Amino acid sequence: MKRLLTLLLIFVVYFGTIPTIHANPSNYRIFLDGKIVTLQSTPRIESNTLMVPAVPLLKKLGYTAAVDPDIPDRVKISNSNNSITFVMGAKNIYINGKEIRMPISSKSYNGVTYLPLRAISQAIGRPFGSNPTEQYAWIGVAPTKNQKIPPELQGKDFRNAVWGMTVQQIKRSETLPLVNTVTELDDYDSNMYYTYLDYKGEYNGYKAVYTYILSGKNKNSTKLIDGQILFPEKFSNMQNYIDRFFKISSKMQLAYGAPVNTERPRGRDRSKWAEDLSLGNLSLTDYYNVGRNSYYIRLYKSMHAEYPQLDILVSQR
Repeated sequence: MKRLLTLLLIFVVYFGTIPTIHANPSNYRIFLDGKIVTLQSTPRIESNTLMVPAVPLLKKLGYTAAVDPDIPDRVKISNSNNSITFVMGAKNIYINGKEIRMPISSKSYNGVTYLPLRAISQAIGRPFGSNPTEQYAWIGVAPTKNQKIPPELQGKDFRNAVWGMTVQQIKRSETLPLVNTVTELDDYDSNMYYTYLDYKGEYNGYKAVYTYILSGKNKNSTKLIDGQILFPEKFSNMQNYIDRFFKISSKMQLAYGAPVNTERPRGRDRSKWAEDLSLGNLSLTDYYNVGRNSYYIRLYKSMHAEYPQLDILVSQR
């Protein structure tokens, strides 16, 4: 299958020693002082309580975490002013020695320690708020009402579509002009078909082609599994591609928070990057967690290609 994209899964495991408890992942967006934060593990809802990865969130506020060597299930998260201690699976949390009862016990999901977001706000003495209708919550300063929230942070997966949509459903949801439709057999699996719907539009002010990628064993009933945003503009100067990569990634940071991972050349002076790109020896990638999905922007050039490729790949985490 000529156009199948290889997708990267990022697994980051924090600590947590009790068995994993199942709860419903949510599309809640978390804000700290009005700015969206990127968390490698998604918030979850259990018993109508919003649970968030405690350690990664508090690290963004300057806290450090440690596990008690004598009591492995006891966790301590602290900074120069506050000490937060709790035992995994218990409803009690201790803030500078003062006990607070949480509505639900601390949990470990896939090795990541979760606490109720409201309990975290109490622990650090900052205001808490939430908007269940639009699925976002905050600690500290609330996000402004007119703050622009991209569709992908409003329960959508790729533009106005969600994973599992059919060709007909996507066409009804999309307002951009359709420029190409292709259905083909997978080169490696004769029982799997792939459909590609290409739409012409813009992304953050740059010309772009949005590609919906669908698959299925019946060519007439493929369903949406991935997305791609391709930036088709060509340059003779390789540095223009590099500059555009960083400009687009900077705009993504404003919408989604800092990337959870980046890939850069090691031991190579940046002044040589344009030359390396022209030879097919350079690859740049920034990875973002966006709601329940992974976005990664990449710039690379195949050795025999005339021009580099700059695109964003979108898949479910």
